Amino acid sequence: MESEWQLDLNIPDIGTMLTLFSTTLSSAIMGVGSVLYVVLMMTTAYEAKGKEFLISLLNPEANLTFEANFVLVVGTLLVLSAIFFFITMVVSIFELHAVSRKERGARIKIVFAAFIVSLLCLVAALLSTILLRYYYYY
Repeated sequence: MESEWQLDLNIPDIGTMLTLFSTTLSSAIMGVGSVLYVVLMMTTAYEAKGKEFLISLLNPEANLTFEANFVLVVGTLLVLSAIFFFITMVVSIFELHAVSRKERGARIKIVFAAFIVSLLCLVAALLSTILLRYYYYY
């Protein structure tokens, strides 16, 4: 008699699904943005410095200029950030699938931890850009 007015709608957790979907979408956008920025940086370096500049980036024994060091450090951090964003996106998609099927509850802490690591890598890339540009170059 106590559960007489209780309804079982059999629908998934909409709030969790929206959170996971927005995390997936923002991770995908930021990951693609990071990759595109690296491509833009490499293309600009090629146009400004020529083919020898890009070949010197591949040579481990080359004496690198400031611009080459800048491209290597910032490009590596941005690619690392993009990799973490794509890992976050994949984990979030799997969790979204599990919530939509009502197989289990979502592991939001794992998704947000991966997202925070991705953002920290992005912040490290941006800080290294600022520090290299304004403090090391002058």
